[in-house]
Amino acid sequence: MTGRNTEPPRVRLRGRDTEQRVLTDVLDRARARQGASLLVSGGPGRGKTALLDDTRVSAGDFTVLHAGGIDDEADLPFAGLQRLLHPLADVADRLPDPWCGPLRDALTRGTVADADRLALYTGLLELLSRTAADLGRPLLLCVDDADRLDAPSLDALSFTARRLGGTPVAVVFTACEGHGKPSGSRLPETAAEPTPDALVPGIAEHLLPPLEERAIHDILTDRAPFTLPAAVRSALVRAAHGNPAAVLGFLRGLSRAQLLGEEPLPEPPRLPGRLRAGFLVPYHELPEQTRHLLLLTSLNETSRLHMLLEASGEPEATVGALEPAEERGLVRVEGDTVVFTDPLTREAIAQDAPAGRLRAAHHALAGVCDPELSPVEFARHAAAGTSTPDAALADTVSEAAHRARRLSGRLSASHAFERAADLSPDSDERACRLTTASYEAYMAGNSDRASRLLARARPLAVSDRRRVTADYIDAQLAMRGGNALDVAERLLTVGKELVPHDRSLALRALVRSADSASLAGDAALHGRAAEIALPLVRPDDPKPMRMVASFLEGCAISFRGDYPGSTPLLREATGLAEIAKPSELIWAGVSGLRLGDAPFVRSATSRAVELGRLRGEQATMPAALGFLVFSEFWSGRFPSAAGTALTGLRVSRESGQTVWATQHLASLAMIAAIQGDVDTCRIRARAVAAQASENSLGLAAALAAWALAVLELSRGNAAEAFFRLRALVHATPGHGHPTMRLLTAPHFVEAATRMGETEWAHTSLAGYRRWAESVGNPSTLALAARGSGLLATGEEAADHFESALALHRACGDDDVEHARTQLLFGAHLRRIRLPGRAREHLYNALETFERFGARLWVRQTRAELRAIGTAERGPDPSSTSELTAQQQQIARLVAEGATNREVAAHMFISPRTVEHHLRGIFRKLNIRSRVDLARMFN
Repeated sequence: MTGRNTEPPRVRLRGRDTEQRVLTDVLDRARARQGASLLVSGGPGRGKTALLDDTRVSAGDFTVLHAGGIDDEADLPFAGLQRLLHPLADVADRLPDPWCGPLRDALTRGTVADADRLALYTGLLELLSRTAADLGRPLLLCVDDADRLDAPSLDALSFTARRLGGTPVAVVFTACEGHGKPSGSRLPETAAEPTPDALVPGIAEHLLPPLEERAIHDILTDRAPFTLPAAVRSALVRAAHGNPAAVLGFLRGLSRAQLLGEEPLPEPPRLPGRLRAGFLVPYHELPEQTRHLLLLTSLNETSRLHMLLEASGEPEATVGALEPAEERGLVRVEGDTVVFTDPLTREAIAQDAPAGRLRAAHHALAGVCDPELSPVEFARHAAAGTSTPDAALADTVSEAAHRARRLSGRLSASHAFERAADLSPDSDERACRLTTASYEAYMAGNSDRASRLLARARPLAVSDRRRVTADYIDAQLAMRGGNALDVAERLLTVGKELVPHDRSLALRALVRSADSASLAGDAALHGRAAEIALPLVRPDDPKPMRMVASFLEGCAISFRGDYPGSTPLLREATGLAEIAKPSELIWAGVSGLRLGDAPFVRSATSRAVELGRLRGEQATMPAALGFLVFSEFWSGRFPSAAGTALTGLRVSRESGQTVWATQHLASLAMIAAIQGDVDTCRIRARAVAAQASENSLGLAAALAAWALAVLELSRGNAAEAFFRLRALVHATPGHGHPTMRLLTAPHFVEAATRMGETEWAHTSLAGYRRWAESVGNPSTLALAARGSGLLATGEEAADHFESALALHRACGDDDVEHARTQLLFGAHLRRIRLPGRAREHLYNALETFERFGARLWVRQTRAELRAIGTAERGPDPSSTSELTAQQQQIARLVAEGATNREVAAHMFISPRTVEHHLRGIFRKLNIRSRVDLARMFN
């Protein structure tokens, strides 16, 4: 028959697992002859129709009847019921009295006598039951847009839906949230919300919430015509506010250049017409005064009620004017704040207003905004509320932009400065403000916006100062994703050109040039930048400027290997940590790294990250996180380092800083090496090598090579580790780094000693010892002593190892290197036939390696214990060998009594991920509980 299920094309739903389970339950109850009905409600574009279509596809064993409400037929009685039941016309004609007559009248004439309404409703129920019985299949009725059905049809279907018990029939309605009838009610979602009227009284209702951001990301992955840049993807996800129809409309409405990030996105993107019209239906039904207040509300980020009433221009206006909008669920009034229940309603109202009305509304809002307290709002409304340049207003907006930087961050300041530029009649003033707006956008991490603003400023920059300032910003933008050596040369040139105009800015340009040279590993280019910069600083200059010079000079001297000469300068440069600016804190952290002071580095770079977040300085975040990772490596905080590196990778990609994305990927390769994850380490290292070669990133290339060497050393392949680390000794700029040659020395000495290459080991250790003795840090001195132990024999070697362990204990912040020293000392003691002394050190090393999930070092340590005839403490390795590195770490933490939430916090994963891994652990180990796990590991 024509009512059999004709499936719509199946579209994979994202983020609707809960709703799909609810609807599956409805179908299962119909299959069990229990009958079921459900109303799915939600705002426009939430995906109600898609969910209903998905249910039809899932109901392959059902006869499906489907109809939707149509506005043009809303006043035509029983039109919706006629469309729904049309396939059952023959069955309806065969119904006996008293059902046949009223049902025929309703479906053909659209009328039914009041006395026959009950007969009509019960006849409809009988019709559905008989149809299911005749076909031997359950029956599903899908009623889409039920709020747009004619009222008699909805009444009849509601009556039937409440009486489906004992039948193989399911009815599913969808409707826009907030559309109801006077009778009946449903419970509110929260106690603070008014109880809305029920559209279909007496049946269960499921409110369809906005999708989570992850689901919107998945929709973009499924439906975008090509891979979207991270910045574009993030912007579309934010603009969609969890609405799938909105994000799909953006994909259709934006140009290819906009989707590729080659042209700017509208802020916000324009909603698709049908979706916008859906949001505006209740808005257009409101009184004019209420609509005007809602327009003002839609244009103001912080919608204070007293400001809106003042801006409305009606002295008699009160909060009562918003009551019609509250009754329709468009807004809530919370104290003195007006809040849209759906953020897209705000966008729809603003996008629907004519240009003249928009300008008048902005002008009115500018008049009631306080430039001191709300500089961002004032700048936006002042600029949008006028149609001609105005020098005085431009100055006022520029002052507001300076305040916006302090109160709201760099990106807000950039927008405010751009608006001040647009209001400026003088071209030179406009160029200055556009350049400032570009710099603020650069500091906010929005490279594309910064480039566009700079392109607007350049034709207006007639003076040398304006031109070279634009060159400085452009070079810094190139520093994010360009070739590090090329960028260093550009910044060097810009620094020279800035000297006659601004010594302080010239110094910063030259320090940036040195930074880029350092990323490339070019000590000579770094030295050239220092030679030009240092004469610019005078004894009477401010202390911060002198400390920056000390930082630059100390780094240059350290690059040359003169560690005693560099140490005093670098210690002076650590004073930059007293300056509450992210860049200065990062330079202080770099100074601390060169001094081997991991706790200081962690403190300085953590503050730089926090300040960057507070000030909206996305530009500094990847670098701050990158050096924070180094400090966490040295401190043995590998779970924390992994979380920091992943955050850094994400932030780098979002802000278009591919240089730092490569660096963070290299850090993640090192973490994988330490955890013994062979495949992951190699994949990441190969990716780093390719990107580092393209952009001359010697630091990242060296770190990736170091990671591979650590991996091979952990696997017992000393030869491969030796050759990889030896290659770094002669690596040229862009392929290696002088400082990395220094930091890799402890591993190089170990690999060379195992290979019998003692000459290489002595040479490497001598340089490392000079540095360690210069900085005087216990951790670095411990590693130097460990190297001496590896090169010595007998009791002399034991003395060096004992000295190293004493220094590790004094440091107390390098657990993994401490454990590696214990492993190497234990191995030495085993070889000289002192198993009793070896056992203690090996057990301590094993405990540390297991705690950090360093499974290859765990394997090495257990091999040493077996060699001295000692059973390892802990679980049988054969029972846990199937666990991944991450599962091993989770299992040990749980065995020690940690909760899922504590494990999640420790490993930077979600509690749900911990729960998922625990199920896998229990299955692999053939155990049932956390108690069994604790017994196995303890």
